[in-house]
This record gives sequence, C-alpha cells and structure tokens, in this order.
Amino acid sequence: MNIRDTAPDDRYETIEGRLEQDRDTVIGIWRGHIGWQAQLERMYDVYYLDCPFGRPLLQLLRHRASGEIVGTLGAGPRPMLWQGRELRAAAASHLAVLPGHRSLRPALQLLRDMTVRGLEQFEFAYGLTNALGGAIGLRGGYSVPVRLRRYVKVLRYRRFAQRVLPGPLGRAGGALLDGAVAVGRQPWLPGRRSGLHAAWTDAIDPRMQALWERSERGDGLSTMRTATMLEWRLLRLPALRRRFLLVAPAAGAPLLAWFACEANAHVPGLMTVTDAWFAGGVREADRRAVRELCRMAYAAGCEGIEVRLAAAAPVLEAWRAEGFVARGEQPLFVAGMDPGSVGVHITDIEQDG
Repeated sequence: MNIRDTAPDDRYETIEGRLEQDRDTVIGIWRGHIGWQAQLERMYDVYYLDCPFGRPLLQLLRHRASGEIVGTLGAGPRPMLWQGRELRAAAASHLAVLPGHRSLRPALQLLRDMTVRGLEQFEFAYGLTNALGGAIGLRGGYSVPVRLRRYVKVLRYRRFAQRVLPGPLGRAGGALLDGAVAVGRQPWLPGRRSGLHAAWTDAIDPRMQALWERSERGDGLSTMRTATMLEWRLLRLPALRRRFLLVAPAAGAPLLAWFACEANAHVPGLMTVTDAWFAGGVREADRRAVRELCRMAYAAGCEGIEVRLAAAAPVLEAWRAEGFVARGEQPLFVAGMDPGSVGVHITDIEQDG
C-alpha cells in the first residue's frame, strides 16, 4: 500500500519540530513509552543535539482541537556505504504517540511527512522497528529488502532449563548440561584454543577503525565504521553495560576482529553483540574470533550470547558453525532505494539507540 492510499486524519496535523525548543515536549511523550527511561535526557541530547553527522529531523503530531502535541518521530543522519560510495541515510527513530491517539492514520501522517522531508535531504530513509512500527512502515510506502536474523548461543543451561522443565528436573538437567559443556571448554582439549589474543576494553581502540579501512567492504549497504561513528553510537548513546572484545594474533597487533558487546537490558545474563567486524569484512567472518568471543563471554559469567545481522552467507555460516541458532528475525524498512540487488551487511548498530 502506498502512503497516498490512506487518507489523513483531519483531527491531527504534523509540524516540523525544533530540536532545542521542543526537547522537553519530546521527552515528555517518550516518558513511560519508549527508550531508556532513566536516561531519556541523555538519549535526546546525544541523538538529536550532538549528532556528529548533521542535524537530525524532528516531526511532531498535533491534536487540532486541543493544540496538544501527542506524537513524535525523528530521523537521524547516518553515514553508510553503498556501491563504493558514502551516502547519508535518514534513520527513522523514536516513533511515539500518546495513549488515546494511537491509531493508524495519525501515525501514518507522521511517517509520511517525515519520509518526504527525509528524502529531500538524504539519499534514502530506513528503519528498524518493533511490530507496531513495522505495520505502519508497510502501509507507509517502505519496502523490506532484507530481514535481520537473530542468532543465539546458550553458554550456561541452568536458567534456560528451569524455564522449560519443571522444578527439580530443570535444576538438575541444567546442572548436568552445564557440567558437560564446561568439560568441553577445557583449554587442554585439542582444538579448543585458537592461539589468538583476546582482551576486553571500555574504549574505542584506533585499531578498530584501521580494521574497517583495510577490510573488504564490498558494494553492499553497510554502516561506515569510523572511530567517530563507533564512539557516538556505541559509547555515547545509552546502554546498560557496554564494552569491546578485541581479537588479534598477539597483544598490540593489528586486529583480526572486534565485537561491541552489551548486557541485555531485559534478559539477565544475556550478552548482546551490537556490532562486529572481521578482517574478511563483508565477505567472511573468522570462526576463531567467534570462538574467542564465546570463551571470553563464558569466563565473564554470561549465560548466553545473541547477535542480529543480515549478511553474506559465509559470514552467517561462521556464527552458525560456532553453535549460534536462529531465533526470530526483524525487518529492515527502506524508502528511496533498493539495496537488495547488491546485498547488505546490517547489524544492531543501525538501530536508533
């Protein structure tokens, strides 16, 4: 369905937001509904007021009868690589409509007008969203060229077993599985150690951008992983606990891979890999590095790892070969271009944060 196929709701109108003046209004709409509730001010300031890639767009939904602002949608500029060229994309972000005004047509008005503005200023627009936002996107003229698949690997089975087996059986079964898995991870067993050096860091290491620059980036759609991008998206925007695993042949050597990892805000013990990059770039992932990620996460007490990505088959196969199993997917919505013919490399780094 095209956005013109749905008539606007005359009870509402959309207006262009002012980033500085409308800050408190937007945060008020967010409160209790989206985002990092304890860090809404930080999220707004970093995303909208201090974006290093240009001025984001802000669209507001106003209820005509009362004059009240009842909804908001943003679009943040993102530097992306496609067919060897750097483009600026508009990342649709933070769609929120107050209760009592949540129906299809007002939300579509927000999306329609934001998309028109976005395509006037940026090469294309995209969004990664939940089920509600996805339903609006499909009706708003966006296509879904690819879906990010979520892959999960269980590292400790006790909590998992207790969720699927009753009482003592779950505790006993989980303990037995954990014991068997632990034996299989003993470093003295043949083939379990990669011989690589892996270390955690809380800061962006210059070798991370260097790895991006010397790796194969292909012609597909992917985020520009410069130090500026990594610092802004992975350190300045809110997270429960984020750090980076650096994998190299030896301490201080050029990297073979890096992983941006954070504690999952909803599932205790689950580590989310927000982004990862390998020396093989978009062409292949190093299984040894993925194995080091699993080993280091286990040593850190994690119960499982999840990663969401859409990538070339050899990249996905490296994760699957190390025990990651597909568990659901999330659509990528795109307007203004079709990346499907040349492929994509998309991870959670493209989320709005």
